[in-house]
Amino acid sequence: MANLVFEVNTSPMAQTVDSVKAHVNGVTTAVVAMESALIAAERQASETICKNVDNGFYMLIKSQISQKAVSAYTEMTTKQMTLLQLAKALENVKQQMEADYNMISARYAKLFQSLNKTLETRVKELDRPAMKLAEIRKNIVFDKLKDESSLLLSSSGEVAAVEQIALSGKLKQKTRETLKTLSSSITEDQSYSEKVNGMLSGEEAGFQYIPALFTVTESLLNPDDYIENVYAPQSDIWKNTAPVASEISRVSGDLGWGANDEEKSVVRKEFVSLCENEVADKRVAEEIIRLFDESSWEVCEK
Repeated sequence: MANLVFEVNTSPMAQTVDSVKAHVNGVTTAVVAMESALIAAERQASETICKNVDNGFYMLIKSQISQKAVSAYTEMTTKQMTLLQLAKALENVKQQMEADYNMISARYAKLFQSLNKTLETRVKELDRPAMKLAEIRKNIVFDKLKDESSLLLSSSGEVAAVEQIALSGKLKQKTRETLKTLSSSITEDQSYSEKVNGMLSGEEAGFQYIPALFTVTESLLNPDDYIENVYAPQSDIWKNTAPVASEISRVSGDLGWGANDEEKSVVRKEFVSLCENEVADKRVAEEIIRLFDESSWEVCEK
């Protein structure tokens, strides 16, 4: 068997391998540098993204808080203006109410003053004998220094007889009027006492009638409540009128009240005549008549 010996020149290959090694080392260095640059770029990009996200979230929250603050401030300003307007309206209402109160108070004060004068006149008319007696007493006793009749008691012997006779006549005339007034008052009191005593004495057989006044008025404190009062005459024979008042109050609900236009018209005629003659203020008289017409008129049927 033949032996073949071949000689192959590997120098170019070795040179090539040596150059490839250098290139591989360069590629390795470039890959490592690229990897390092890529990692650094990714890190920088992630940091940038996180920073932007944080800034965006902060700006979003800040914007929402600012919008809510502006909205709350606007609402607060609107409500503040509303409260100021309400305060001004309340102040106007207060001033109007004060003005109305002062006007109504002045009007009712004038009305009550007129009513007081009218009532004073009516009381004087009712107590005319006593008032006349007091006036005569004042003129004779208390005004003697101003009255010429006092000269009868203090005159000296130098006063003319004619003047004394005139003063004596004037004094006698006033004395006669005083005695006449006292007599009339005593007669009226005696007549009233005899009538009441005759009704309360029980001397006559059968039923005895006693005059009584039963009134029902609205309460000034509570419009829904009514105040009932019973008045009965008193005398020396029977001073305790509580049983009569109690019995009338007990049966007041069963008295049976009903309308009676005929009796109301008669009473109204006399009432209007009394208001026109006794009440001096025309407006007060009209107001009294108006209140009388607006009130309900009922008559006891039992």
